Amino acid sequence: MEKRIVFASILVAVIAAISLNSAIADTAIPQWIKNTAKYWVNGDVGDADFLNAIQYLVQKGIIQVNIPVKEVSATNGAPSDNDRVTSFVVRFVNIANAPRDLPTMITINTFQRIYEFGQTSSGYSNVGTQTTVKTNPQFQLYDLPSKDKSQFYELLNSALSTGQNVQNNAQTTFDVLIDLYTGDGTLLHTLEYDKCTVVTFFVNTNADKNDYRMSPTSQDAEDREATNFNCQGYHLDLPNKTTNP
Repeated sequence: MEKRIVFASILVAVIAAISLNSAIADTAIPQWIKNTAKYWVNGDVGDADFLNAIQYLVQKGIIQVNIPVKEVSATNGAPSDNDRVTSFVVRFVNIANAPRDLPTMITINTFQRIYEFGQTSSGYSNVGTQTTVKTNPQFQLYDLPSKDKSQFYELLNSALSTGQNVQNNAQTTFDVLIDLYTGDGTLLHTLEYDKCTVVTFFVNTNADKNDYRMSPTSQDAEDREATNFNCQGYHLDLPNKTTNP
């Protein structure tokens, strides 16, 4: 009996933290609930009956339970320099039909930008049937002309010279691996383009000072070069361990 009275006192304290709908509290509490509460304190009814009575009050909105909402503050979700990609290295491998003096792999770490524009898209014909229009993976490397790319220019010259050859086995082809590194030197993943050829190569002068400057010391016009590639395949390679560029 004493335990029930103590529990009832605790329950009163809990209910004090619960919002009671005063507009209906005086009239909407059924008599059987009042009796159940009295009988429960006296030990005449079990706990299950008493809890059912409390549940009834909650379900009918007579007792409104206010659940506190934790404060949510807006945070900057941008990754740190150590966690985000800050540099990339381009490797040309599996080179076929190129000058013999070229190495089996050409590595360049001074390319500035990558653009992708190849895709596979679906559509519908004029008779309502679904069709798929496929284009090969295509991408562009954009950068400043520089001496460190001398071997790349040799490969580029060979690819442009053989690009119009109708015999595919006479074209200069290669795979392109683009390693993306985070600021702490972790290799995040590698973009792999298979059996690529060079579509176009051109140099342009960018005099827009509001545009991003590729050279940190450049305040004037920049001579830039762009190389467009067309490839036969594309996939993403995820590394198993941390490496450094």
